[in-house]
Amino acid sequence: MDIKNFKEKLFKKALENGFSECEIYYYSGKSIKVSILKGDIEKFDNATSGGLSFRGFYNGKIGYSYTEQISENIIDSLIQYAKENSEIINEEEKEEIYIGDKEYKPVKTFYDELENIDVDILIEKALSMEKAVLSYDDKIISCNHCIVGKSYSQIYISNTKGLELDKKDNYILAYAGALAKENDIVKSGFEIKASFNIDDINPTIIGETAAKKAISSLGATSLPSKKYNVVFENESFTDLLSCFLGNFCAENIQKGFSLLKGKLNEKIASDKITILDEPLMEKGYNSNSFDSEGVACYNKTIVENGVLKTYLYNLKTAKKDGVKSTGNGFKSGYKGKIGISPTNFYIKNGVKSLDTLFSDISNGIYITDLAGLHSGVNTISGDFSVLANGYLIENGKKSTAIEQITIAGNFYNMILNIKEIANDLKFNLSGIGSPSIFVGELSVSGE
Repeated sequence: MDIKNFKEKLFKKALENGFSECEIYYYSGKSIKVSILKGDIEKFDNATSGGLSFRGFYNGKIGYSYTEQISENIIDSLIQYAKENSEIINEEEKEEIYIGDKEYKPVKTFYDELENIDVDILIEKALSMEKAVLSYDDKIISCNHCIVGKSYSQIYISNTKGLELDKKDNYILAYAGALAKENDIVKSGFEIKASFNIDDINPTIIGETAAKKAISSLGATSLPSKKYNVVFENESFTDLLSCFLGNFCAENIQKGFSLLKGKLNEKIASDKITILDEPLMEKGYNSNSFDSEGVACYNKTIVENGVLKTYLYNLKTAKKDGVKSTGNGFKSGYKGKIGISPTNFYIKNGVKSLDTLFSDISNGIYITDLAGLHSGVNTISGDFSVLANGYLIENGKKSTAIEQITIAGNFYNMILNIKEIANDLKFNLSGIGSPSIFVGELSVSGE
């Protein structure tokens, strides 16, 4: 059944049954994924998912119901479940069904050429990627992961206040994993690439990069315990930054779960740090014209030259602080609860290349991998103590691999004392990004 036709019938019946306002949030997704092992198709996935959430005000209280079935015979059940749900929900802050904004700035998130890509092309890319891994060096013993796929999703939001918004997005993804062996020691490496253009998926580059990472980890040693000058690779600093995203969200601020409470327009980081949240970014992994509440998204500066400029808000938290929502009211799926999430959230590039940044450091370490982030990070205090791998920096250049070390520090103190930022900004698939960053001295435990 057409979703818009379904919506009209649902709203009409809901209003007849005593609902004063109501809304639907519809999600539909599909993905195709090809896995290759030893020159053959190991696995082929062609999956679809989706569903709808209905919410509305009944006797002044909000109620919810959900369905994966979009057909007229489910409408009565949706209305009844939402009625019953409204009787048991007791929230201090009343939710809002949003009337909408005057303008929604467009951002391209759907590419017709990706939808028309034949599965044979995905298979060909994956086979070439595995070949690139295995042929890179004699030390490579396996391509343990070799996946190419494409994904599509649609979100449709509509309510009885006249709001009607629709978004489609798609992308292509490739992942290669490699195992390298030397003297009975096995090390792994991987490379992942997402894009909106099939030509960006270069199987040779992706495969060789994964192989190179695995080989470069061979012969790694630990280090004596002491303080070292530390440079975080862009991906590893992004992983650490991701642990602290909630501290910029108004809900945690209001609950007292963030040390950024009361810090607006105050210096919280080095002058070199500017953090942006840009939902309207061209070809961003998390670009949006509107959030899950129907609020228009816009680009914003979170931290400017070290000064905290704004928190991230949804409608409920914005109302509590007497401000406008920043358009960051998102939920993880059609059954999810509205929370607060960043979009394309990143630390702005510096001006130096990574090699130039290294040249200013006579001795130090370059961290490329972090482990234990969930257990080793206190997101409230900012303290962290996590396992790490990487490389020595000697005489201004990256040298031998290191492993089995633990780095420790405090995130807030660290970003206040950042020494230099490279110009190699990289995003993860969640839309969080950072360049490589020289943070100064940190405590390192090793041998």
